[in-house]
Amino acid sequence: MILRATFKNILSFNEETSISFVAGKSLTHASHVVRAEKRDDISVLKSGVVYGANASGKSNMIKAINLLKSIALNKKIIKHHIVPFKLADSTDNASMLELEFKCGNQYYAYGTKFSIQGIQEEWLYEINGRTDKIVFSRRVEAQENAFEFGKITGKEETKQFVKFLAQATSPQVSFLSEYVHRNGKGLDDIKAAYNWFNNQLMIIFPETRFRGLMVKVAEDEKFAEATKYLLEYFNTGIVNIGRYPIVKEAVEIPRELLDKVFEELKPKTNIMIASFEGNSIYFFEMDDKGEVKIYQQKTIHTSTSGNEVVFDMYEESDGSIRMLDFIPMLIDLKLNDVVYLIDEIDRSLHPMLSRGVMEIYFNNLSTETNSQLIFSTHECNLLDLSLMRADEVWFVEKNKAGASQLYSLAEFKPREDVRKGYLQGRYGAIPFLGRPDALKW
Repeated sequence: MILRATFKNILSFNEETSISFVAGKSLTHASHVVRAEKRDDISVLKSGVVYGANASGKSNMIKAINLLKSIALNKKIIKHHIVPFKLADSTDNASMLELEFKCGNQYYAYGTKFSIQGIQEEWLYEINGRTDKIVFSRRVEAQENAFEFGKITGKEETKQFVKFLAQATSPQVSFLSEYVHRNGKGLDDIKAAYNWFNNQLMIIFPETRFRGLMVKVAEDEKFAEATKYLLEYFNTGIVNIGRYPIVKEAVEIPRELLDKVFEELKPKTNIMIASFEGNSIYFFEMDDKGEVKIYQQKTIHTSTSGNEVVFDMYEESDGSIRMLDFIPMLIDLKLNDVVYLIDEIDRSLHPMLSRGVMEIYFNNLSTETNSQLIFSTHECNLLDLSLMRADEVWFVEKNKAGASQLYSLAEFKPREDVRKGYLQGRYGAIPFLGRPDALKW
């Protein structure tokens, strides 16, 4: 679960700016909070929503967190993704990102200072409500790594290997990922943090497609049952999904990619591929005799006479496709300790569907899981204190210098119809149109 995200000199964020999901003292919607059980624990919100005008910085907040995830996991980063704030007079091109998060029963702060030339600083601390304890900190100076470590467990050889690994880590690589990929030992907190970024932090952009729905349905009976229930609840007309055999000539992906799939297939293995648009999904399976079978994911509707009618994915509306993205997410949030960040949750959805997603999530919150759903939106129907807490709602807007600023609805202590107040401009973070005489252009 994310406690706090901090941004500096990245995209539309200039000065150090933070957004917090640490719960306030309010007792409303108690199920939305994972409450501190011990003195040093931190109470964390299970959801968060960010409002703002177009180009205010909502998407940039999620892009920045996604960038930190990529750095942490040492995924390939295209240089144009590292964009410092361009409107400042400063010549400092270094950016800074930090996430404080809950992983199991522990709390961590991981961050880095970097530029397109590479990492300048990197750190991981174990934190709690009162103290910070260093796991490691790194400063890159003249192509050398200056490291400080907390307690390294194990024999002297283990400690020496960690220090050797630290000095050998390139400025282009995070030590977090290098330690895991080189099978480091003695600092279990590093593995815990890496696994959190890799397995628990999920980010969905408007163009993201969950391509493995059919795989999960085929492998997990409970998942399949939950999928059918949610399809019925959202009333898209889809009653089920299935995969149907097709011939090789009907696969609509580039020939080179298709040939590569056949080259990589091995007996008793399978590969899933989506078309460029993401609306056609194919499954390739090779049996123990080397025979390949190809299937395509399709949706199932019911005719007026009660018969099943099969549709291709491209025949479905954008809204129906979007719901197929969210259904696996809602099941995952119910069953597992995961965090989902969604950019524009309302994209292609009717306002009632957006609200339905939130109601399903809130109604299935469990004290057994530490799940969290954070999203950006323009949908004002979600700005409702009967649905969410005031400290779960954040606004982002740009100041006169063009830099994004974040602030919480809880700062206003609202006692009114929040949606109406927002649309009237009482909280800011709404579009302001230009001069009225421009209407006559």
